[in-house]
Amino acid sequence: MNQGGEPGHDDYGLPRVDIEIPDDARELYRDVQAYHRELRALRRHERSLRWRAPFRKAGYLIPVVAGCLILAIFAGLVLSMLTPGPYAPGPTQRGSARTPSASSGTSASASSAPAATTTAATPAQTTVAPLPSTPIYVAGKPVPLRTLTSTALLVIPANCACSTAVRQLLAQAKSARVPVYLVGPPALRPALSRLAAAPSAGRAIVATDRRHVLAATYRPAGLTALLVDSAGAVTMDRGLLPGARLQAQFRGLRRPG
Repeated sequence: MNQGGEPGHDDYGLPRVDIEIPDDARELYRDVQAYHRELRALRRHERSLRWRAPFRKAGYLIPVVAGCLILAIFAGLVLSMLTPGPYAPGPTQRGSARTPSASSGTSASASSAPAATTTAATPAQTTVAPLPSTPIYVAGKPVPLRTLTSTALLVIPANCACSTAVRQLLAQAKSARVPVYLVGPPALRPALSRLAAAPSAGRAIVATDRRHVLAATYRPAGLTALLVDSAGAVTMDRGLLPGARLQAQFRGLRRPG
């Protein structure tokens, strides 16, 4: 600038620039903040470019994605083949080949009801745990379960309505010369005594399970037979209906000789 305050002559040919120098540096605060914002935005943009760099290389990404997709499809096919569908056959239901008795409503106390004609069936049996060490009670005296071998236990719930099936099984056990324990709650003892006193009952013994040991151990459903061989091994059949045949199983419980 010249002495009059007017812009002076520029000998270098550069454009004229008006420069204003503030008296207080605090007037530049907004400009400094804007400068730092621009720097932060530039750093964010550079980080974003670094993160997105692998995805811009399509030559490496596409094979990886395709391989993951093929593995997922293959795993889905394997699982669909191994998982049973809703119409797959389930485990065989015991007693499915048995025809229910026409007198299924007969209670254990009504032991004089006539037996209905049924289609005999041999129930499937399951090997279960040995008898527990706790006792059942015969005529008020404890009998340890572990001492019972080569015998059959018919576990009869209070609402069984299975007097016909019990009489038939007792007759089969009599022909096989195998003792049978009729085990039930104390309230069912009079009805079980009448069943055991029948001429066809054979060696039937009435017992009570005061502590519900058998129910807690084997979870019986309906009339349940626990068959104990000479070695103490136990097989179980639940849900026995009239017409069930256990003659072969009863004969297998006898000691050799």
